[in-house]
Amino acid sequence: MDMSLSINGFTEILRVNGAFGVSGFLRAVLFSDNLKRYEKIYNANGDAFAFRLVRFISGNSVVLSLDGVCDRNRAETLKGSVFYVPRADLPPLADSECYLCDLVAKPLKIIGRDDLGGKVLNLYNFGAGNLLEVSCENKSFFVPFTRENFPDNSAIPDICMTEEAFNRYKN
Repeated sequence: MDMSLSINGFTEILRVNGAFGVSGFLRAVLFSDNLKRYEKIYNANGDAFAFRLVRFISGNSVVLSLDGVCDRNRAETLKGSVFYVPRADLPPLADSECYLCDLVAKPLKIIGRDDLGGKVLNLYNFGAGNLLEVSCENKSFFVPFTRENFPDNSAIPDICMTEEAFNRYKN
């Protein structure tokens, strides 16, 4: 799974980018590989909404209809809205897996160096793979989230980045 956030037992599943057409459809970025597994999505207030996936646009962009949204004007008011699913409804993970949203705000360690007080600020995917925005030594920078840059993060209290990746991307 910019990427999704996990708060108060809920995990971000999609973010609305705007209206699509005149019938109240929403264009959104999806943070799941299977939205159909969920019956309802929830807004930040905890209100539940039934929805229907209309179609995939490209990559993780989708068009969907949301109960109560019947025209373009109402759909446009939802631009920037975030919708969630209960964390308990997410599929289970293998031991070496994690949800990308769980990386946000985690401490960052550079393998082979003393603690630099770094952390993961956010994560994004602009279409070419996941990028972690990290903060370290009073700088923030982007690092591709690959095994080359982050070789073993199976025991995630801290995110461990190689010194080579740190030196390559910190400037």
